[in-house]
Amino acid sequence: MANRFHIVPALALLGALVVAPACASGTLVYRSEPPRGPALEVSRIAHDNGFHDGRRAGESDAKKGRPFAFDRHDDWRDADDGYHRNFGDKDFYRREFREGFRAGYTDGYNATARGYHR
Repeated sequence: MANRFHIVPALALLGALVVAPACASGTLVYRSEPPRGPALEVSRIAHDNGFHDGRRAGESDAKKGRPFAFDRHDDWRDADDGYHRNFGDKDFYRREFREGFRAGYTDGYNATARGYHR
């Protein structure tokens, strides 16, 4: 009888451990499948464009002593820098661009902020 009471907490702990990695980053990305073919190339282009724009913005904000806030930038809000009509779905491009911008901004801000002391 006492063993049954130990199984419930153990199962709860196991469930928490399975779910934790999925939400540990704080950012959930919903995709049914990874991009393939031409969509993979568009994804890479959008991410790279966003990363470069975000890195510049992050470095600039850190140098000026501004707080970390990638979402205040027009480039992040518009998320269409480098988009061409032949890329297809603009919303797909924007999602990939924003992921790249956030990553680049974080990288640039953190790298530059370490070198600047106010």
